[in-house]
Amino acid sequence: MTIVVGCTPKENGNGALELAAMLARSTGVDVVVAVIVAAAWPPSTERVDADYRAYLTQRGEQSVAQARAWMPADVKTTFVQREAASIPTGLLQVAREHGASMLVLGSSESGGLGHVALGSVAERILHSSTVPVALAPRGYQAEPGGRVRRVTVAFGSTDHDRALVLSAAAYSISAASSLRIASFSVRPKMLFAATMAGAGEELVVDEWSRRTGEMIDEELEQVRELPDVRRPVEVVLGDGYSWREAMGRARWSLGDLLVVGSSSHGPLTSVFLGSRASKIIRYAPVPVLTLPRAHS
Repeated sequence: MTIVVGCTPKENGNGALELAAMLARSTGVDVVVAVIVAAAWPPSTERVDADYRAYLTQRGEQSVAQARAWMPADVKTTFVQREAASIPTGLLQVAREHGASMLVLGSSESGGLGHVALGSVAERILHSSTVPVALAPRGYQAEPGGRVRRVTVAFGSTDHDRALVLSAAAYSISAASSLRIASFSVRPKMLFAATMAGAGEELVVDEWSRRTGEMIDEELEQVRELPDVRRPVEVVLGDGYSWREAMGRARWSLGDLLVVGSSSHGPLTSVFLGSRASKIIRYAPVPVLTLPRAHS
């Protein structure tokens, strides 16, 4: 099994490479750095097209050289350059060829530093990949020689979320990291008077906390049956008036990895983000691993 990481020329860091190295070091798998050159379509013999393709090929070779110089020596890495109809198509093809257990992508340069921002390549891959996709925040830097220290799984109330907890627990075992179950809620914006709104909000939050806590307790019973899960398993409930505030209440650290699942409305065995997962990813201050929806 391998981790395939998509690499493109960037001047603001190597977030995807940083994340791929940390994940590979944690699970003992090899890395394939893939640089995809988008081919012109339909093919043309025009000189302008030929010159442009030569330019793209040269840029790809520069990306390979930069990645080769950066990747740490303790991570076994293969470098490939491929021409494809599009970057997502090429990355998915390389993932299939190498039996990838995961695809790693960086964030769009248009996003804010320290958070995940989905570009066009990530958006397309997230809706067509049959393997987990890990996303590095923009400007991400792991600790030197770093490994995954803690896996946090974003828990909801659906059957798929319950299966997700066990998948995240299995990954935490493979990475020899601790496990945390987290649930997030954004408080509704009430239109009543301040005192009434405050009291109503507290009742809503209290009821959500109680019900979510009960469901998490049920999942913990299953997790505790796994012999290699590190104990104790943490539980955190984050609420706030915005997704940023709710996510921030979880308190994140270096070496954290957040696991989210696909929408139950997406295709089986594929990654397909729902609105809740998309918001969690957008405001997560740590790398995110998105898992495909498994068969029920």
